[in-house]
Amino acid sequence: MGLVTDVHARSDLHHRSDVVDLRDGASQPPVVPEAPRPPVPPEASPQQAPEGSQFEHGASAPQPAVDLPEPDPPPPTGPDPRSSLGRRAVIAVVGGVVAFALLVVFLLPAFARVRQTHRADEYTQADPRLTSGDPAFALQIPAIGFNEVVVTGATPELLRGGPGWREGSATPGQGNTVVLGHSTLWGYSFGRLKDLTSGSLVYARMRDGRVYVYKVTSVKEVDGDDTDVLDPTGPSRMTLVTSAGGPFDSRRVVVQAAKDGTQPAVPDDQRVRLVKGDQGGFDGRGAGGLVLLVGGAAVAALGVFGAVELRRRTSLVTTVVVAGPAVALGVGLVLFHLDSFLPMTY
Repeated sequence: MGLVTDVHARSDLHHRSDVVDLRDGASQPPVVPEAPRPPVPPEASPQQAPEGSQFEHGASAPQPAVDLPEPDPPPPTGPDPRSSLGRRAVIAVVGGVVAFALLVVFLLPAFARVRQTHRADEYTQADPRLTSGDPAFALQIPAIGFNEVVVTGATPELLRGGPGWREGSATPGQGNTVVLGHSTLWGYSFGRLKDLTSGSLVYARMRDGRVYVYKVTSVKEVDGDDTDVLDPTGPSRMTLVTSAGGPFDSRRVVVQAAKDGTQPAVPDDQRVRLVKGDQGGFDGRGAGGLVLLVGGAAVAALGVFGAVELRRRTSLVTTVVVAGPAVALGVGLVLFHLDSFLPMTY
């Protein structure tokens, strides 16, 4: 039965031409040629790779690089530096103005009080020899609660500590005694002169105990060039002068008071040589204070500029330590010499 099956199988193989018999040293089957591939259009042909490269065996060659435009930088997310700088500048200016106003309102009056206290201590020491800056007499005006020491001289420096007896005018009891004082700055010692009325009493108490009493006869405003009220000659009287308006107003408030009753005689060694005629203006001062004022403003401006530049590079503490003294010095010079271009009695 197995023989029959094998015969049938062989017979079947002879009838199948597609079966290759490899038994009994049969030769290798013939190589069937590969069907030709259709030609590829030139534009679609892959780039020819160099011999021996990794793209020889059908791998696709890299495409040529394409120059792409640089992407636009992202828009800034923070605040605009220019607007930030502008805000800082505005804050600095406003802060500077506020600080300056506070110094004028609080620092200058405090300084004037200290100097007035020192003058009061000197006033109690009897000394008939008076030189510029020495306490001359105590001025008392009960109607406005005024009680301060008047020094010899009425320069801008001396008026910063209270009223001053104008040199060249008469000593109390001799002729026209002229006293100047501030209306607004430096403790505004004469700020209430305009509230006086006719009949108000004024007392001048000398360091040796003599007292001269005056009674107010007029309170008026005069122009800055109306200096007839400064004439030192004539009967015994007292003239008090201060500013009438703002910092750039030259008008003055003038209070004139005539002697009230009998007055003590003036010692010969305390009499003043009086000169009738032009007494100059209300503001008798040199140019030194104005130079210091301008210099102080320049120093303060340089200090502020330096502080801004330093703050960009260093810490706040370093900026304050380095630039702070210059700013403080400049502001101080400006504050203490405002009366170099403002009316002396403002």
